Amino acid sequence: MAGARAPLRVAGGGPASRPPWGAALELAALGAGLTFTFGLMAALPPWLSSLGRFQALYALAFVFFALALMRMRRYAALPHVALAVFGVALAARLALLPVSPWLSDDLYRYAWEGRVVAAGHDPWRESPLDPALAPLRDRVIWPRVNHPQLATIYPPLAEAGFALVARLRYSVTAFKLWVVLHDLALVALLMAILRSRGRSPAWALTYAWNPLAVVEYAGSGHNDPTAMVWLALALLAAERRPALSALALSAGALVKLAPLVALPFLWRGWTWRARLACAVTLAAGLGWFWTETRGGSSGLRAYWETWRNNELVFHYLERWTGGFAPARALVLALTAAALAWAWRRWRDPAPAARFGLRAATLVAPVVHPWYLGWPLLFEPLAPSAPWLLLSLTGVLNYGVLAPTAEGRGYHLPLAWRWVEYGAPLLLALVLAAFRRLRRR
Repeated sequence: MAGARAPLRVAGGGPASRPPWGAALELAALGAGLTFTFGLMAALPPWLSSLGRFQALYALAFVFFALALMRMRRYAALPHVALAVFGVALAARLALLPVSPWLSDDLYRYAWEGRVVAAGHDPWRESPLDPALAPLRDRVIWPRVNHPQLATIYPPLAEAGFALVARLRYSVTAFKLWVVLHDLALVALLMAILRSRGRSPAWALTYAWNPLAVVEYAGSGHNDPTAMVWLALALLAAERRPALSALALSAGALVKLAPLVALPFLWRGWTWRARLACAVTLAAGLGWFWTETRGGSSGLRAYWETWRNNELVFHYLERWTGGFAPARALVLALTAAALAWAWRRWRDPAPAARFGLRAATLVAPVVHPWYLGWPLLFEPLAPSAPWLLLSLTGVLNYGVLAPTAEGRGYHLPLAWRWVEYGAPLLLALVLAAFRRLRRR
């Protein structure tokens, strides 16, 4: 039409959009709702004794999280969105920082072992019941240490961290703060990884606001972020600073063994100097760790040979093979096959490591809820609705809406494990069917 004005264009070629205040207020409201829900959760009585209310609030937090994810494409272009995402992640974790670790007693073990190392003792050879450690026993931490008949399961760099915190402040809050600081650093690194790949740092919300990460790490104080942060740094530095990447991967594996899954995928992109640095560091650190954990009271041996929890695939592998040991061997074979397939499928170490960690998690005999944080670490790069749903259903591991007589020793019945894993599996099948129909 003559005289009509062309639509105003902005950089990028699209029509000018309305001011983003609506999207910004929407994101702020969802972040406030998420943080407020964690505040309500913090005010609950012990979570295992008020399990129904805890799980209801967990589900409500997941609703706020899911709504934010559904609108992420709108929020990603907001100015200063990374600051907003990080601010909510910080506030949510601070809300749970003062809470006692009601769901798990692992944190007490960290604190006790930190005190043992700081006092010059050997936690790999001396269990908490060892008479030599009697002078170190206190009335708050020691009575709550789990598996006191077993020596430690943790690698040397984890123990060094425990000792550092114990020297600074021997308290539950200090150890939780140690974990939270690492978790926040992890969020910052995820934002940096996203920027390096040309994506909005807002997608870090996929991990940073996930209720599972907030509850398990800020609420229960599980130390996984103290290793996950090194894995994230290894991925970030892989291309431009391979030596740093190699040392970061080594550090992560000396805190928790899980980063070793990413080793083959990072290795092929490193220089020979980076490979040498990693090989020497891991050989020295893990070799020493192996020799220290060979005793009769070894926690690592007990974990490897007997422990199971919240397993589904492994349950059937064990029935099929006729025993725990052959089923564990089959798990190793399946994990190796998954890693080999990922090696051929991806040159990029991030999706390859994600696939390996997912496979290892699903077939493992022990799948504690906080273990899910490892595959969820990669969700900002390519969110998966089934895996995000598993971070919701995983809370069933503690019980089903009512306190259990076993407390922390509760094991979810097989039928409910099918609900926990089956719901995400069903969603994956439905999404795959829709994708197939759209290709026709």
